[in-house]
Amino acid sequence: MSDERVSGYYSLEIVAELTGLSRSRVRAYEQAGLVRPSVVRGQARLYGTGDLARLRRLRRLSSDLGLNAAGVEVVARLLDEMDSLRAELRTLRRRYEPEQTD
Repeated sequence: MSDERVSGYYSLEIVAELTGLSRSRVRAYEQAGLVRPSVVRGQARLYGTGDLARLRRLRRLSSDLGLNAAGVEVVARLLDEMDSLRAELRTLRRRYEPEQTD
C-alpha cells in the first residue's frame, strides 16, 4: 500500500506525519484501545478524519498537559464517558421535555 491518501483514509505513515505522533505511539494507542482504524484491509490499517482528530487530542494530552501514557489513557476514557453521557442526556431531554407549541 502506498503512503498516499486512499479514498478519504490515511495510512499509518501519513497519520503519524499529520498528527505529529510516531508510528509506534499510534500503534500503542491502538493496542490500548484508544483509537481503532476506520478500515482494516489485511495487514493495512487505514485511519479516517475522526481518527486523526482523536489522535491529535491524545497528542495534546501528552505534549501540552504533560500526561504520561497511563494518564492519557485515563483522561481519554473519562472524556469518552462524558461524551457518551452527554449524548444520553440529549436523548432523554428530547424524549421527556414537553413539546413546545407556538
